Amino acid sequence: MCIRDRYRVVAKRGSDLYFVIADLALIDPMYQYSLEYFIKLFKRRLEVSDHPDSTARRIDTIIADITEAFYVNICRGLFEKDKVIYSFLIAVKIMLNNGLISLKEWNFYIRGPTLDKKEIEHLPPCPSYLSEKMWIDINGFMKLGPEFATLAKSFESTGDSLIWREILDNPNPWEVELPPPFKNDATEFQKLLLYKILREERLIMLNKMFIRTYLGDKFIESPPFDLKAAYGDSAATTPIIFVLSPGADPIPYLYNLAKEKGMDGPRLKMLSLGQGQGEKAEEAIRTGRRNGDWVCLQNCHLAATWMSDLEKIQEQQIEADPSPEYRLWLTSMPTTRFPVPVLQSGIKLTNEPPKGLKANLLRTYQDVSEDQYENCLKPFEYKKLLFSLAFFHAVILERRKFGAIGWNIPYEWMNSDFVTSQAQVKMYLEEQPEVPYVALNVLVSEINYGGRVTDDKDVRLIKGILEKYFNPEVLSDNYAFSGNKTYVSPPKHALLLQDVKNYISSFPLDDDPEVFGLHSNANITFQQKNVSEFMDTLLIIQPKASGGSSDEVSPDDLVFALADEIKRKLPDSLITKTKIDKNSSSLQVFRAQEVSRFNALAGLMRKSLDELQKAIRGLVVMSSDLEKMYNSFIDKKVPILWENVAYPSLKPLGSWVDDLVMRLEFMREWIELEVPKSYWISAFFFPQGFLTASLQMYARKTLTPIDTLVFRTEVKHFHKNNVEVVPDAVSYTHLTLPTIYSV
Repeated sequence: MCIRDRYRVVAKRGSDLYFVIADLALIDPMYQYSLEYFIKLFKRRLEVSDHPDSTARRIDTIIADITEAFYVNICRGLFEKDKVIYSFLIAVKIMLNNGLISLKEWNFYIRGPTLDKKEIEHLPPCPSYLSEKMWIDINGFMKLGPEFATLAKSFESTGDSLIWREILDNPNPWEVELPPPFKNDATEFQKLLLYKILREERLIMLNKMFIRTYLGDKFIESPPFDLKAAYGDSAATTPIIFVLSPGADPIPYLYNLAKEKGMDGPRLKMLSLGQGQGEKAEEAIRTGRRNGDWVCLQNCHLAATWMSDLEKIQEQQIEADPSPEYRLWLTSMPTTRFPVPVLQSGIKLTNEPPKGLKANLLRTYQDVSEDQYENCLKPFEYKKLLFSLAFFHAVILERRKFGAIGWNIPYEWMNSDFVTSQAQVKMYLEEQPEVPYVALNVLVSEINYGGRVTDDKDVRLIKGILEKYFNPEVLSDNYAFSGNKTYVSPPKHALLLQDVKNYISSFPLDDDPEVFGLHSNANITFQQKNVSEFMDTLLIIQPKASGGSSDEVSPDDLVFALADEIKRKLPDSLITKTKIDKNSSSLQVFRAQEVSRFNALAGLMRKSLDELQKAIRGLVVMSSDLEKMYNSFIDKKVPILWENVAYPSLKPLGSWVDDLVMRLEFMREWIELEVPKSYWISAFFFPQGFLTASLQMYARKTLTPIDTLVFRTEVKHFHKNNVEVVPDAVSYTHLTLPTIYSV
């Protein structure tokens, strides 16, 4: 093999990385990167990477270098929520192209099992410690290969079931090894699939463990915000774009860099865009190019009509025209109106607080200079209290991820709040003979941070949180910020700035809710929400190919057959026998309203299914609504077109359709019986309407004022089908929990 052929693996790795980066634009309109930008960075890494004597070592060095360089360079322009997705896609893309992951396995990960309803109905009984969905997924997983033929029996085995139960119960399931033979025979990705089936709410951390195994630790931690490095990679013709997020303010960092580079004062021209600012912006750019100044145009998203002019200005510039010192800085919230050529040619930066306590603390200390850290008359107290302040800052920011459990209102605290508090801590320490804990608590919790807090309960909470971090005991070496003593104030002998950063690096990646003062169950809702968003984002960027069990089934055939099946299941429209007039009872009026809603939904479904099948055949144009519906069928999700007129539901498409059919059958029975013995209360579009109608019926019958009536609920120990007589003033209601499956 010639030397040129041996380097093809480098080109292959570059190709893998480029297509992952190109797909990011489907996640957010600001994630635009041109092939020219990619090639430029690729060539640069070839030049600056190490040059070992051995060709094999040189190839390994290049591959490792470009993979890490592209991760760091692209990550600095991604929001925190998308950085894990990016590193996960890098790992998966490489493994797919190297044959380490099959397309069947990848489709199982993103779309679930391919069992149809008949196969689900003939599954063996589900073990008591598993949910129905887990059991369906486990049996679907067995279709991935003959080596998993004994998987279902393993869950029923006395010995293996103990290991499976431990995986279900362990807060860190990845620490529990799978039972043999899966422990040795399964690949890393197959193991990830098994853990995902059993502990889907922990999928984000499971993904991180998978990334760490295949790519290394660097790919699961967010690179620090480094404006100086971004400036070093830029040129006079390369705009630097700050992609804004709520609570983020990159301008102080820009001021500091300008001062360091001697570009502060009149040489840094700031202009906030808006109505009538276009001409001023053009003049500032012309002057900046000629004089070598820095020009910062803020809030580009507010000048959508001027963005086309900005695009022309950037396209018309000549490489040799502007002064080498000239830089164009742009800030914008994510928007589809931002010119794509400018995005593709520019360096993008995000400046939002990192996710996780550890990353947040590291980011805070990244912004603390050595001079700031050492320049205090009471260095020991200052360093201890600074760590407490940084910890407090991270805790109140991270509590927001728990929703209303964390804060009643998600306040947008900023880094400027920390900087102000840091300066006041230093000032009060130097001016007071003793540490003024009371004054510092008031300044930080009630003024600096508390000035943004408007809810009275949140005011009490933030004061209570800070008292834990600003008190005399903080100065001791063994003071714990959490009950399990995972987070402890750094010891006296390790208070140098680099020592503290190293100490923070030893913190766990995953935060226990206990450190935020919350119960461990607070994580469940947060984790489920994160996993749902992660999977939805993955589906957005996947090609719409079938995940079916046969390679011969095309996506068109699959969608067409699914549309046929749904049409076959849908019953005829509901027809009420009773005409609604002024003498109709409240329940009859309510039933008529529900029938109208169900008929509207079923009618829309029939019409859209017919149109979709015609579009697949090429008889009509595939509209945007039909295309979204087509993609939803591939992803086993309910089309948005239907959701807009349907009742709230989180079910996947298959069980959603069956649930709808059951609701329609119940409504048909109600029409035929006039007064059913038991009402399926969760079948209605508007259950509150049924409750109000029941109160009105009773009030009219007994001549009792309706505002004096209340419901009393009593659980009965018999099935709805066994109801023989309904006593007066009683409405039997029941709930149905059908099996949830994904086909």
